[in-house]
Amino acid sequence: MSNGHIISRDERSRIREMLNSEFKRIGMAGAGYILKSHALAAKATSARLTMVADASLARAQVAARQFGFDQAVSSLEELASSTCDLVHILLPPAMHVPAAKMMLEAGKSVFLEKPMGLDARACEELAALAANRNLKLGVNHNFLFARGYQPIREAVHGRSLGAIDHLSLDWLFDLPLLRHGPFDAWMLDAPANLLFELAPHLLAFVLDLLGDVEIVNAHVGRPIDLPGGRRAWRHWHALGESGSASVGLNLSLSAGHADRSITLRGTAGSARYDFGRDIGWIDRSFNDNPIFDTYESTRAIGQASKGAARELTRRILLALRKRPWANPFEESVARSIWAFYAAQVVDRRHDPMLGTRVIALCQAIVEAAGAGGSGAAIEEPDTAPLLVAPNVLVVGGTGFIGRRLVQSLVARGERVRILTRARRSAQVLFAGLPVEVMEGSHGDTATAARAVEGIDCVYHLAKTEGRRWQDYVEGDVKPTRTLVAAAAAAGVRRFIYTGTIDSYASGHSRDRIDNETPLDPAIWRRNFYARSKAAAEAEVRARAEEAGLEYVILRPGIVIGAGSPPAHLGVGRFLGPGKVQYWGDGRNKLPLVLVDDVVDALVIAKDREGIAGRSLLVTGPPLLSARDYVEALKAYGNNATSGEPRSAHRYWLADMFKEIAKNIVRHPNRRWPSVHDWRCRSHAAYYDSSETQIALDWRPVADRETLIRRGIVEALDAAGA
Repeated sequence: MSNGHIISRDERSRIREMLNSEFKRIGMAGAGYILKSHALAAKATSARLTMVADASLARAQVAARQFGFDQAVSSLEELASSTCDLVHILLPPAMHVPAAKMMLEAGKSVFLEKPMGLDARACEELAALAANRNLKLGVNHNFLFARGYQPIREAVHGRSLGAIDHLSLDWLFDLPLLRHGPFDAWMLDAPANLLFELAPHLLAFVLDLLGDVEIVNAHVGRPIDLPGGRRAWRHWHALGESGSASVGLNLSLSAGHADRSITLRGTAGSARYDFGRDIGWIDRSFNDNPIFDTYESTRAIGQASKGAARELTRRILLALRKRPWANPFEESVARSIWAFYAAQVVDRRHDPMLGTRVIALCQAIVEAAGAGGSGAAIEEPDTAPLLVAPNVLVVGGTGFIGRRLVQSLVARGERVRILTRARRSAQVLFAGLPVEVMEGSHGDTATAARAVEGIDCVYHLAKTEGRRWQDYVEGDVKPTRTLVAAAAAAGVRRFIYTGTIDSYASGHSRDRIDNETPLDPAIWRRNFYARSKAAAEAEVRARAEEAGLEYVILRPGIVIGAGSPPAHLGVGRFLGPGKVQYWGDGRNKLPLVLVDDVVDALVIAKDREGIAGRSLLVTGPPLLSARDYVEALKAYGNNATSGEPRSAHRYWLADMFKEIAKNIVRHPNRRWPSVHDWRCRSHAAYYDSSETQIALDWRPVADRETLIRRGIVEALDAAGA
């Protein structure tokens, strides 16, 4: 079996039938990351995107504009009273059943993201409600609809593999959320939430292939302590029985090679399906001669590669046509949604009773492992009250540097206000600290004005991410302009902005960079992040000088330490925990600096005289190259990381090939890459922060072994790598 073929005529016909939806007006509850997958799949059908609801009206409005919903609202009640005949529930799992119940009672069919809920009894009652109201209720176990899974599913149901003796299911996939947050995510609210979020993918396969299973044993391992006094388990293992078949389920959320797969052994053959990559094969080879047995088995495995080129071509063509389902995951979601829309009778894979049984099995695993309940059953963490009005504002305080800065300022007796878009994340991170948390965006004029009231010094560490230059203008440049204007109007004494060394032209070893070095004269040829930080610096400088506001710009180097990812993008392109491609040959010394040293410089800059209006380079002495860094990872970590040199031209050629294709089809995220930008990522220039050290009376770590211990070893320990 090979899933590497171009879609057949019959399959194209089936897809056309699926796109003819029996639902006409679609609503969606929740404007989080998964909305995109659902909205684009629904938009491809004959249905109309009618309404999107989110507790944040602003987020709902952004989603409405992006995906073409007719209306955005901020409550489930408004969605329930709408004209929608089907509602997708894309909320945190604790809200799945209550929200679905509200929609069913309002006469609307419901399509639920997995997990169906957190309690099997409540899920069963929800299924009964849908049946009594004669409404469709489906649960999205999307991998059951993936293209590559169908031949294996048919082989099992058609018994061509014989009786199934064993089914092994693995979700061995790094979850950076555990190390880097955001720590207010639902998955981290209670120890069992990780299982309820991830195990349904695996358990749905079990029920679809074997019918049912009884959990006989389970255990957890590799605990990790999280901010707010919480704990999570990185390893989950469960054993079960389904008739005469044994079942093994494994979750590992530690860094390592990715493996999300199922493996079946039957009396007449075996099969393996990698659902993360949507590839699989069936092996029915039998030969009593071990030489030929090996050959025939290898041929069976080789089926998966026969159509690899054709499959790659298919996905590239889909990508060029701007179809989101060029991605295997997105395709599985789309196929699941299309099947639900087109079916007169709910497919067994969507059946709420299958979804209910999945939740019952999750509960059985949690109970057998003694891992505690699910939901948000922990005491809500919060900061301690400030008895005196704050005098320091930190914007971007929940980031890697920002967290340390807030803690350091509080330890020095400063009264800190944190402006953040994610209030609960800040409450978790700073639980027990006497800080004020204010929710909102510094790009909103009214919010910025309130945030700077009574403030003596503003720290602006926030940054944005995006795919287009306009995303950075709207998310970074314009908000910086708004914040500076608010600070000046409120009489703030000093405004401190963190730029980046990425805005320098640093690609040649002959160059020297210090406090007097201008930013890249060809900044327009650089990546959007480097450009936006340079543009934001210009806004700070122009607006502050115009208003008479003191400002200082600090440009940190490659910041390392506990809390930073060991696979640091400043060192190279990490293709996984075991392999990295250097930005160049990896031999030049890098401008590394410890996060604690950066924080010290930021704290000193608050009151230091003689630095107003200056731009200060915040880097340590040149102690380690990228190769040295990787050698330290190998010496002190659990991964045999290997590095390989890669020239700027090779990066550029690969990038250019992709961008030419995007420009041909006028892709909205098209751009033109430059060799200059790729070369600058090597930071081959010599960085000299001696003037900053004098200006601030600041001494970054200058000892190689200390830098390795505090910058790399402690980062590895914190990441459990």
